[in-house]
Amino acid sequence: MLVTTALEHFKQEIVIPLRNRVMLQWEQVYQQNRERLKEEFIRHFAKQCQLVLDMQNIGEHGAVGHFTYSLLRTQLLEGKALYLTEAADETWLFDPSPIEGAYDASWAFGYLDIMLACWKEELERPGSSYTGSIAQPELERLLLREAEHGHAYVTHLIHQAMPEAVQCESFINLEKCPAIEVRVGEYLDVSESVYKTDAEPADEAEIRKWLAERTEEVYGYAALEHLDLAGGDYSGMDFRFSAFRDVAFGGSQFENSNLVNTVWEQCDLTDTRWNGSQMYGARFRNCRMVGALFHGIEARQGIPNSEIWDAPGFNPVSFAGADLREADFILADLQGADFREASFENTVFGVCNLADTDFRGTDVSKVDFTGSRLDRAQMDLGTSCRILDRPVVRIREGIDHMAGTMDQQLAQLLEKSLGQGGKLV
Repeated sequence: MLVTTALEHFKQEIVIPLRNRVMLQWEQVYQQNRERLKEEFIRHFAKQCQLVLDMQNIGEHGAVGHFTYSLLRTQLLEGKALYLTEAADETWLFDPSPIEGAYDASWAFGYLDIMLACWKEELERPGSSYTGSIAQPELERLLLREAEHGHAYVTHLIHQAMPEAVQCESFINLEKCPAIEVRVGEYLDVSESVYKTDAEPADEAEIRKWLAERTEEVYGYAALEHLDLAGGDYSGMDFRFSAFRDVAFGGSQFENSNLVNTVWEQCDLTDTRWNGSQMYGARFRNCRMVGALFHGIEARQGIPNSEIWDAPGFNPVSFAGADLREADFILADLQGADFREASFENTVFGVCNLADTDFRGTDVSKVDFTGSRLDRAQMDLGTSCRILDRPVVRIREGIDHMAGTMDQQLAQLLEKSLGQGGKLV
């Protein structure tokens, strides 16, 4: 067998199937340890900020505007999983003296040892068609390419940790540029923004005009702060990984939108509509969501297909601390959702997937869970709630809605989903 042919066969027959099996197990380990890893990263970030603060206090560096985490991929072959951390001024790559540090991400790359051992076992197996066809340098190149999956977990973790990391005292005390951005990538290569703040208050008229243009692939990874964008129609838009802080969106529509891993902090989302949207991993922190409609949203935790791994699984959607009075969740997939300390009154969860959800610290006595799946849901001891016959969804004056019983609405949602021709993600 020719070397190039053997290598391609090896990738298809050995590498890809093995990756799927190993990473499915790795995903479970990550999800079980996610909170601990996040806390460890926050402690690391606080120390990194303290280092920068110390340098600022002695006049060795000015205001910071960028934090970057760069994977040193070649060091993986030496058994090291280090990220170079750099704090730079507003010029970023042109800062002549960035403050450097290191983040040890060994936790994210242990699967490489497993894969390499399995590859070598196959190459050394008597009768293997690959014996003698694939050299050590080729295995090393394969291993470095497979490192991108561990890097995806590091990026995922830092993105999830940043809203809490920026609350640490050392970050708060830093001399900062008007805009702050945190990026994760590879050294002197492509990187991804995982946290971003606006430089100055934006012009609301210009922002509304920009959003109304509906240009493809420009609204993801954005940061909008301190704005009044109430009453807008943002349906069908792709806001993945964007952050909204202190924005008034009352009466707005976000139907059939891609809201994956979005962050909403202290936003007014009263009487908003989110029907049919993908909200995997979205976080609503201290948001007012009275009267919001969530018909047919997709927001379950984990990976979409339990038998196929292609990326880190989604974190649970979080409504912790949100005001959800009079809100309707109808036919919504909310498996694993976090509702801790949320406010409920006349809230409806009609025929929803609420398995593994967390309602601790909430009063659910005035919540209707009719037809919903509540397997392993966590509630305070002694909690009682209403489970009624299938209700007709509330009709709200001035708001379009899908009328009828739950069964009729399910048929409407299925018809609508088929008409859209597939998912956004």
